[in-house]
Amino acid sequence: MDITNENQEDTALLTQGDLAMAAYALSEVYNSYLERYNEQDFGDSTKEQMEKSMSSLRISFTKFDSILKVMVNKGEDNESKNKKA
Repeated sequence: MDITNENQEDTALLTQGDLAMAAYALSEVYNSYLERYNEQDFGDSTKEQMEKSMSSLRISFTKFDSILKVMVNKGEDNESKNKKA
């Protein structure tokens, strides 16, 4: 797979790297919440608020990850079509 816009400063557009970084950051935040949740450390939140936050993080991660997968698959499809032509 060819990576375009590898240098973040080269473009103001959203890149695959940006999406990957966002998905990774969301997963890390979710994991830190999960660790605190398992320790029953809800901080200033209630258990229900933390569960809602964790659910939102998980859903957001899934969306970013899905968009990234579609972009990667579309890029691979375009590469295949270019090779056939």
